[in-house]
Amino acid sequence: MRKTEIHCLLAWSILTFLLLLALSPSPEFRAATGDAFPESGTIVRVTDGDTVTIRFADGVERKVRFIGVDAPEMDDPREDVAFRAFLSKRFAFHHLYGRDVRLTYDFSPLDEHGRVLAYVWPEEEKLFNDLIIRQGFAAAFLKYPYRKDYQERFRAAEAEARKGNRGFWRQDPPAIISVSEVRSHIGEVISVRFRCAEVSRRSSFLYLRSEDKSFEALVPPDRLPFFPESESCGGEEIIVTGFLEEFRGRPQIMLSFPRQLRLT
Repeated sequence: MRKTEIHCLLAWSILTFLLLLALSPSPEFRAATGDAFPESGTIVRVTDGDTVTIRFADGVERKVRFIGVDAPEMDDPREDVAFRAFLSKRFAFHHLYGRDVRLTYDFSPLDEHGRVLAYVWPEEEKLFNDLIIRQGFAAAFLKYPYRKDYQERFRAAEAEARKGNRGFWRQDPPAIISVSEVRSHIGEVISVRFRCAEVSRRSSFLYLRSEDKSFEALVPPDRLPFFPESESCGGEEIIVTGFLEEFRGRPQIMLSFPRQLRLT
């Protein structure tokens, strides 16, 4: 074997070793899980539609990337893409935040960024990776290898979502409903028409509440500059559009983009 070939082989071996070392679980993670990756944990943060933070045993927290799921990026400079990313995140938050979940794994336990790669099961027979794609709030991610049967499953789920006009694949505007109808549309992208009877602040959020206080729209503090007229909505009939979720028993829509709020 030539010296150049030996040097190339040696360099490749060192590079492979360093890559494996970089992707190996941290000592804290190994200590908390006993070298094997954990089978369950609690979701404590939702970054976007394909990434969450899970707290494992002994309080160790790790970012977890959903295998086979491709959600839009929250910081995309294109407003339409960023809005779809926002809807994707709200869908994930609604279904996962605070939930205990079961995890299963595939060929590689970690990606190149050190995130855990997993299939996430909020219920025994419900695979969230499939659910978010099938409901149209993410696409199937087929760039990297993983189980072929799941690749086919996720590809079919995306095709079903597109054909069914679901989630952010929807072409026509969302239906407009009244406050009395909101509970039958939880988990959908919808528009709600209501008279804003109360405008208030709590924990830096701005709340716009219906007359019977059964529904609210809220604006997080970092998005308030995009809603300069929101504090003058009291007494006005308004329409808010977004992902209808339920938090602490009350239906609500989170507002982040000016297109989500309009006076009638």
